[in-house]
Amino acid sequence: MYYAKTEAKRHACYKCGEELVLEVKVGRRDMCPNCSAYLHSCFNCKHHDKNVHNECLENQGEFIRDRSEGNFCVYFEFRPMAGTTSPTDDAKKKLEALFGGAPAAPAAKPTLDFAGTPKTETDAKARLDALFKK
Repeated sequence: MYYAKTEAKRHACYKCGEELVLEVKVGRRDMCPNCSAYLHSCFNCKHHDKNVHNECLENQGEFIRDRSEGNFCVYFEFRPMAGTTSPTDDAKKKLEALFGGAPAAPAAKPTLDFAGTPKTETDAKARLDALFKK
């Protein structure tokens, strides 16, 4: 039997929430080992949305009567697992790694004594810089 090889990805079953790590594409008859729900079903698909026509964001997808059953939909893609990062977050992490980490922290606020004057010369300089937003 031939399986299209893909990278191992984390998914979750729509019915029981069981975390699944899959290294191959999901077949029509594959089931969750925990609750026996079909994995290749509309409820596990990222295109499933109850608020749109035919409950599918893919406008060329065929009508599926029972969305919990396994089906032959060619547009099936596992929905993102809760807690995974968005593409924007991934891009930000890659940029931070490329340019040496997180952006610099804002300058510390100067400490003042009870009269409102800076305690040290560096505090005075920081207060002056903050005044002129240098």
